[in-house]
Amino acid sequence: MSDDCPETPALMHLADKVRRLQEILLAASRVAVAFSGGVDSSLLLKTALDTLGAGNVLPLFASSLLVTAADRERALTWPERHGYGKGVTVEAVELYPLTWKDFVRNPPERCYLCKFRVYSQFIDVMERSGIKVLMDGTNTDDLKDRRPGLRAIHELGVRTPLVEAGFSKDDVRARSRELGLDSWQQPSSSCLATRLPHGMAVTGERLQEVARHEQALAGLGFAGCRVRLDRQDPGVVYVQVQQADLDRLLDPGMRMAVTRLFGKQGVGRVFLDLAGR
Repeated sequence: MSDDCPETPALMHLADKVRRLQEILLAASRVAVAFSGGVDSSLLLKTALDTLGAGNVLPLFASSLLVTAADRERALTWPERHGYGKGVTVEAVELYPLTWKDFVRNPPERCYLCKFRVYSQFIDVMERSGIKVLMDGTNTDDLKDRRPGLRAIHELGVRTPLVEAGFSKDDVRARSRELGLDSWQQPSSSCLATRLPHGMAVTGERLQEVARHEQALAGLGFAGCRVRLDRQDPGVVYVQVQQADLDRLLDPGMRMAVTRLFGKQGVGRVFLDLAGR
């Protein structure tokens, strides 16, 4: 930018973070990226590809019944949607979490157990390709929450370059928008098992039920919603929608439509989180 039109402090700050992220990637030389198709890992993958070149970046997607078919499709078609040719392919690593007995019990450390197994398998895959560095899309805001999965990341030596470069969630969205990524406004996502209260066994049927409920709500326009199951009563669910969608959900007509929707699926009582997501 010319001296006649200096950058604002906010833009300079983000530009500094971008440069730092590129430096981290260049120093690593060849990397694998744990790729979910979400906003954070999309920015990390885009920056890695543009900085290192396609031959030096291996995107790995954890494919299992813990993710919806829509999320899998979104992740695997990411390169094509963003203008990359056949030289860039997201590798789907097939996982079978219902065979992980400690995970299926759904203890409080469920996310740690899952992340450790997933990233251990990623490391096995990437090392067969001669890649020694696995990178994850954690940002600085993620460090403020209790996230058991971060322990697994640290124990396995996985790099978190967005944290190292100082990217907050707002920074990630701002940079993603600059780059034209279709994920820049995408709601945060998590695996379907997070909708089950600790101590409720993780089963295929319960995961499918959650996915079915959320897909039905998305069909009414509530993208990024969450439907959590009740520990004791299968006829009760707890719903979270985006804050921007709360007023629309509370409209009497829409409220009745949602009630009927769940009623057809055997749910008689729907509790709403008034804080939203």
